[in-house]
Order: sequence, then structure tokens, then C-alpha cells
Amino acid sequence: MILVGLTGIIGSGKTFALGFFKSRRTTIFSADEEVKKILEKKSIKEKIYKLFPESFSKKKLNKNILASIVFGDRKKLRKLEKIIHPLVKKKKKTFLNRNRNKKVIIMEIPIIFEQKSKKNYNYIIVMNVSRKIQYKRVMKRKNMTPELLKKILSNQISDKKIKYADFVINNNGPKNKTKQALRKTLDKIMEFLN
Repeated sequence: MILVGLTGIIGSGKTFALGFFKSRRTTIFSADEEVKKILEKKSIKEKIYKLFPESFSKKKLNKNILASIVFGDRKKLRKLEKIIHPLVKKKKKTFLNRNRNKKVIIMEIPIIFEQKSKKNYNYIIVMNVSRKIQYKRVMKRKNMTPELLKKILSNQISDKKIKYADFVINNNGPKNKTKQALRKTLDKIMEFLN
């Protein structure tokens, strides 16, 4: 089995790339999607409420307020990660066990380098985008602010991701160009199986 880590900073096109790989019938795992599911669990919301009650409005978790709180304070971010990361790791392990007979698995893990887990993957694909395009994309997200984006970026490694990547996908141009680059990358990875 070839395990491929897919990463990149916020707004770089990881979700787009994952959609492409899925359309090519490649087995995929999305840590971001798992986090969204975890944040919907009542038991998790209760733990978050105990730590960050100000992130709730009318008994509902406001993810943007939570993000603003934790990305502005590394100690608070670590506390939230202690709740969420073990559950994501468990989901990842279960997923890999269930799919161990697959030839190639793409794992979308935004913080591969931040967690120093590059060694767990045979190859790393980094989605790369200019700051200008990234800003335009991310500002279209619901309730995103320039301040929140700045806080999120301060907790993400950007330059190192490109430096240590096996494949860098430039996602500044039209979608068909990005798809073409993703197709070439997947073909190259498939060649390694032979």
C-alpha cells in the first residue's frame, strides 16, 4: 500500500484535490471532515463548553468564535487538540485497517508537518497557492474575517511544506490546470506500484 499525505495551508485547494482523487476512484480520508463530525458530537461539545463557554451562542457551538479563541492562543489550541486529535487518530487508524488492501490511499491531513508526521507517509503532496488567491478564496467562507485568517495562518507552516514535499501542485490557475497536475501526480504515484 502507498500512503500519500495531502496537505497545504488554508485555502490552498486540499478539498478540491480530494474531490479530484475521489472522482478517480482513489481511496481518500479527510481529517478536516472527521473534525467536523467530531465537533457535532454532544460529548465533545460538552468538553469544549467547559473549556471555552464563550464559543457557544444559544447553546450552539460557533466554530468561528472557537477558531478565533484557540488560534489566538497556543495554550488554548493545545487544550482543544487534546480533545480532538486522539479521536481523529482513532478514526484514521480504523480507516486504514478497513482499507489495508487498497493500493493507494490519499490522506488529507492539513497539519502533517506541524505534527511532524511526514515519516508516516510514502509521499507528500502539497497544494500551493499565492497569498492573494488564498485570501480571496478564504474570505468567501462564511463568517471568515481577515483577523481570523491571520490567526489561523500563524499556526500553520507554509514554506517548509513546499520544501519537504514530494509533489507540489500549483493551484493558482484555472481548475483544469490543477486537475491536469493532480492527474500527472496520481499517474506517477501509480507507477511506483509497478
